[in-house]
Amino acid sequence: MQLTRWLGWGAGILLLSLGAHAETTGTEGDATLLPGCQWKDQTILIHGKPSQQLSFRYQECTAKDLPKVVYALNEREELIQSWGGDHGGPVARFWPLKGEKPSVLIHNIAAPSIDPKEIGRCVVHLDFASNTYNYEPNAAYMEELLATDEPFASCGDYGTTNDAIQYFVVIDKVLLAYMWLGQDTPFFDPASFKYVNTEKPGVVE
Repeated sequence: MQLTRWLGWGAGILLLSLGAHAETTGTEGDATLLPGCQWKDQTILIHGKPSQQLSFRYQECTAKDLPKVVYALNEREELIQSWGGDHGGPVARFWPLKGEKPSVLIHNIAAPSIDPKEIGRCVVHLDFASNTYNYEPNAAYMEELLATDEPFASCGDYGTTNDAIQYFVVIDKVLLAYMWLGQDTPFFDPASFKYVNTEKPGVVE
């Protein structure tokens, strides 16, 4: 019974993840745009290198119905979404792959933040349908969490919750990104990220 519930929950998260991708990949004029908003492109410099650029698109809003958002990359390579002042937080974080397997890098990033009681109970899972990765509870641990019938957050700072969408994804085969999409339609398009090194194509230094 619990395994059936876990599989159902997993299918739900998959559909939500795919829905998040589909919902934000339309063009200007699509019904996918939030009211009073339009798609706008932004390019940021990553790793402090003028030649290394990360571009993406986000929804620029009039502030009449929805707030205007601002994006900036901090020293931790986190993309901060804010509405001015101190109101805001990270929506993505980036690491260079440097030829390492994504699953290995994800484990090295995520494992140190887990609760001691979760050691040996969290695994890296690749979703073939959406080509995204999750650091999530193994089957036995997932059954325990689902048995509470309550919202939960598991496996540390880069783990999994049944109350929002968040995952790892590889960008242009050179960057690993962790996306925090939350519960609602995001203001940015998580499928739009592109990396370019104008001096050394395909290289992250």
